Amino acid sequence: MVPKAYTIFNILTIAIVVVFLVLILTDSVPREWYIALLIITIVIFILRIAVRIYLQSYLKKNSKGE
Repeated sequence: MVPKAYTIFNILTIAIVVVFLVLILTDSVPREWYIALLIITIVIFILRIAVRIYLQSYLKKNSKGE
């Protein structure tokens, strides 16, 4: 179940970043929002890394039978 949730999480975060990119490229948001969108994107990137590390340690722990 956890890998499936992780896959959904990955797809959703990538979709959010793509939406931000489209908003910026089409000038649909004011230029003042660019930094906020960049910060949100960086936080999403860091969150994805943290979740991936947690999931790998979780799966490693469960595969050993602990």
